[in-house]
Amino acid sequence: MKLNARQQNILLRLRQREDVQIDAMSEHFQVTTQTIRRDVNQLCKAGYARRIHGGVGLPVQLSNSSYQYRSDIQFDAKDKIAQKVANSIPDGSTIIMGIGTTVTRIAYYLKTKHRVITNNLQVVRILEMNPDIEVYIAGGLFRSQQQDVVGNNVTEFFNNFEADIGILGCAGITNSHCAMEHETAEAEISKCIVNNSRQTWLVADATKWAISASVKVAALSQFDQIYSNYTNLPSELPLISVK
Repeated sequence: MKLNARQQNILLRLRQREDVQIDAMSEHFQVTTQTIRRDVNQLCKAGYARRIHGGVGLPVQLSNSSYQYRSDIQFDAKDKIAQKVANSIPDGSTIIMGIGTTVTRIAYYLKTKHRVITNNLQVVRILEMNPDIEVYIAGGLFRSQQQDVVGNNVTEFFNNFEADIGILGCAGITNSHCAMEHETAEAEISKCIVNNSRQTWLVADATKWAISASVKVAALSQFDQIYSNYTNLPSELPLISVK
């Protein structure tokens, strides 16, 4: 389902609060309650939300944000970030690509000869038809909702490489400018990418600054480049602005 901007904002508010009221959304977006109900009905029909008394909430199966749910939020911004990242990678690079929907979008735009090391199964599926790219896949525990592989096997596998560039996303970013993940397993893999890459690039759309997560990956100052459509960052941070 292609979400309009207001529907994307409704889903973002749901991720922050778990449920919101129709009247409150009508006031916030300055549209009629009928317009909000129409948006909500479409979200519910697509399985992204569920109706509750007077409002809308996250479905139980999406409480931890399914892959498709996350893919649709800020899709256009993620796609622009992905194109800019792909165009910035030198030919013949060895790249470790972590998990996340923005990282996945980058795979669509990799055209020249590269070596890609990843635990992101969506990246593997996208690159399988590209004869110019060697793909090395980590083994471990498969998570269907996240479309990835996690565990000690992944970090041990990544430790065998020294990549030119490590590319990773994150679940959220704190006010103190730290990239965060929801789970320790995800954070450990991201830290491993940082440790095994000559340069580390973070990709994060603007919604990441509104999401709370509890496990620290790294301070933003530790990244060589930060690609985002979020612009309110200190000038000393290596932001590559994407509009």
